[in-house]
Amino acid sequence: MRSLLIVTLLVSWIGGLEVNAQTCALESELYPPSPSSPQQDRGRFSRGVYKSRIRARWIDDHHFWYRNDLRGGAREFVLVDGEAGTRAAAFDQEALAAALRDAGVGSATAARLPIEDLEFDLEERSVDFSVDDRHFRWQLEAGELSALEERDDAGEQRGLAPRADIPRQSISRGGDTELTFINRLTRVVEIFWLDGQGQRRSYGRIEPGERHAQHTYAGHVWEVVAAGGRSLGVYRAEESAGEVILSSDMPEPRRSRRRPFEGRPAGGLSPDGRLTAITTDGNLYLRDAEGAEVTLTTDGTEDFGYQRVEWSPDSTRLVAFKIDRAETLEVHLIESSPEGGGRARLSSRPYPLPGDELTTYELHLFDAEGGKPIACDVDPIDFGRPRLRWAEDGRTFTYEKVDRGHQRFRLIEVDVTDGSSRNLIDERTDTFIWTAHAESAGVPLITWLEGGDELIYASERDGWRHLYLVDVEEGRIRNQITRGEWIVRGIDEIDEDRREIWFRASGRNEGQDPYLIHHYRIGLDGEGLVALTEGHGTHSIEYSPGRDYLIDSYSRVDQAPIHELRRVSDGSLIIELEQADTTELEARGWQAPEVFVAKGRDGETDIWGILCRPRDHDPEQSYAIIEDIYAGPQGSFVPKAFSSRDYYRSLTDLGFVVVKIDGMGTANRSKAFHDVCWKNLKDAGFEDRILWMKAAAEKDPSLDIDRVGIYGTSAGGQNAAGAVLFHPEFYKAAVANCGCHDNRMDKASWNEQWMGYPVGPWYGESSNIDNAHRLEGHLMLVVGELDRNVPPESTYRLVDALVRAGKDFDFLFVPGGGHGAGGAYGQRRLQDFFLEHLQGKAIPNRNASEGRGRR
Repeated sequence: MRSLLIVTLLVSWIGGLEVNAQTCALESELYPPSPSSPQQDRGRFSRGVYKSRIRARWIDDHHFWYRNDLRGGAREFVLVDGEAGTRAAAFDQEALAAALRDAGVGSATAARLPIEDLEFDLEERSVDFSVDDRHFRWQLEAGELSALEERDDAGEQRGLAPRADIPRQSISRGGDTELTFINRLTRVVEIFWLDGQGQRRSYGRIEPGERHAQHTYAGHVWEVVAAGGRSLGVYRAEESAGEVILSSDMPEPRRSRRRPFEGRPAGGLSPDGRLTAITTDGNLYLRDAEGAEVTLTTDGTEDFGYQRVEWSPDSTRLVAFKIDRAETLEVHLIESSPEGGGRARLSSRPYPLPGDELTTYELHLFDAEGGKPIACDVDPIDFGRPRLRWAEDGRTFTYEKVDRGHQRFRLIEVDVTDGSSRNLIDERTDTFIWTAHAESAGVPLITWLEGGDELIYASERDGWRHLYLVDVEEGRIRNQITRGEWIVRGIDEIDEDRREIWFRASGRNEGQDPYLIHHYRIGLDGEGLVALTEGHGTHSIEYSPGRDYLIDSYSRVDQAPIHELRRVSDGSLIIELEQADTTELEARGWQAPEVFVAKGRDGETDIWGILCRPRDHDPEQSYAIIEDIYAGPQGSFVPKAFSSRDYYRSLTDLGFVVVKIDGMGTANRSKAFHDVCWKNLKDAGFEDRILWMKAAAEKDPSLDIDRVGIYGTSAGGQNAAGAVLFHPEFYKAAVANCGCHDNRMDKASWNEQWMGYPVGPWYGESSNIDNAHRLEGHLMLVVGELDRNVPPESTYRLVDALVRAGKDFDFLFVPGGGHGAGGAYGQRRLQDFFLEHLQGKAIPNRNASEGRGRR
């Protein structure tokens, strides 16, 4: 059977300051779309781009139709026959408009047919549709219009179905898109965006009969809730715009096709209901239905006791973990200016730092029938929490173990009959295995197949992220599924009946940007690789109902979307459907970013980035450069898909050229490319970035590489400050927002992943604080006092170190501000800072009375 695998891919973007706010938090922050009216959302969504998306309405497995919304409010309806390979007008729009006017629909014109809810019947050669509350049928060949009293289908296009298998939290899987909520119920509903932690954020109410177009991003999750709080469904936005139709005959939430595990063990009551596991004062007991108890342990204490109990499916074995809880070490925030006034407020929370003691879990196994322990010699879990997966026969369970420091990963199997164990997977590395903060990797390390006899393992053991088929019974890798100098970026589906896996990858298409995502299919034996996409762009696809065809939509940051119909059997092109129209957008002065590539520090590796120039760019003039940096190793950050947004407009309008680059040490290239960050976060790919900008200046002499500034947030804040500390000969000015300026002062999970464990002298070598005395250029620090991601004292201590070193710098403290603080005021200060230090402009005294300002 086919089984859908949902994978998460986390890439976040903040607009306000145009600061890339990829966070280095365990709870990576997602920035929601701004609440706005449907009209405002529609404007943000299209912004002068037409035919940017195709929403196919499949009639059968070979035919579909779609509507193009064009300039001036015009519409065209297109009918596609995949088998014949044809694309044509769905009907004679001129003739239909005339017939509608004769029927009393005075607003009908060929370009603006006011028809909705189309339903084609190709056998009868007709199409039913609605105009307001009237229903009609148009005979396609005869060109005859007839009125319908009512429609059997009620004009219903079902739209997106609610899903029960969607994780109730937003991730980011691509660019902006749109969900249109249509309320055909008789009651008010409310829509909620589910943020990165699954928390609801209301985006307003929709009255009966109303529709609301909501701007959002691919991968973001929305929930519709009725009065009283009852959920009507959870929906995930995809690359293509979608509709959520709320009606009395809404489908039940569609559940995953992957068969759920039956009889999953749980703590407390045994599956057969005879015994209950109890923990008291750190020890473990069994109690039967009559209340008689059996003591299983006596060595537990409150600080080092038995918890996290799981039963075997047959109720004969009990698993418990003896938990050695680490000392609770906290970080503190002071809210200096609480709303309503009064005393400042202190808040504290646990926050382990690199090198801190972490809670450990010792696995213990017990014979429930005999009330005796079963010896089980496995290492304690010293990073993360244990999660057991029981085999269907209940004889074994497995769990993943990441050694602290992320240099060893194991999948351990325990036989509960005798306590023996073995490593189904045991991988070690001299640098790191990407096991934490791996959302943007897109691929889970372990993907179990049905029945549990096989699994797919994602590993970089050959230098690239690839998939391996593991034989669970034999405890070995049976074969490598994918191979080559490219990486897998996600698993879309596994067809176990046909022994195939459908996946996303990048870097395989020679001559293309290696970050662009393509789609493929391959056998689980590693044979029969089929490329489903081809065009030079990053791709998203939609399959026909029978999966014989796919609609391939692809774009680049400098190429508007192109849509093609392709065969699934061999990926061959059938017909080009559309190319997006950007003429109206370009007429308003919009310019696509320029994609630029140059060699990195090794003289061989291509480094990719973009440049954004002022609209009035004059090649005879000289322009200072500002780099937007985020070099967190948990992803790659240069945008790849087309967007109608004006990147960095607030800075380019001031006469700056803005660049964004993915240097070595970031993800989604080879393992060697990624490993540059290992125990060396100060590197941040600066050698590659500097060479890239110098190469760009050789091509375009208007770029002044003697006037280069840089800004970033979070890990990007660390990078920005590091630029003027470690490379002051090149970077002259930096704005560092909420930076993690010393990796010993930020969360253990993120920093130990890249900097290793135990903490060593290399932490100090990468510390902005320890190297504050190196400052030569201009530096502006920004911090929010309520930053719950990176503790604000990281910035405070850099301030202290700079003061002690006698350095001059700017410091913007934001009362009540969180991570990435500053808002419009911070944006203005950032602009003034770069105008002064890169363009030599005198900044006006905005505190002076009007007419008395000075420059």
